Amino acid sequence: MEAARWVATADASVHVSGDAIDIGHFDATAWLSEHGAEYGLCQIYSNEPWHYELRLEAIDDGCPPMYADPTHDPRMQQ
Repeated sequence: MEAARWVATADASVHVSGDAIDIGHFDATAWLSEHGAEYGLCQIYSNEPWHYELRLEAIDDGCPPMYADPTHDPRMQQ
């Protein structure tokens, strides 16, 4: 269960569908944190500041509240 906080299975990962990215440089994550919603890119998990997902509704509505970690994400409850 501890691994589920950090690694999604291939059938649950939005990386597989191309709807998520991991950003490695602090300047990039800082920029996305400030401007990402304008492009539909949102940080989803509080414990993963590098992980952003495509959420097109964020362009108009802003990013949704973050989950503490993937174990709180209903999509990962398979």
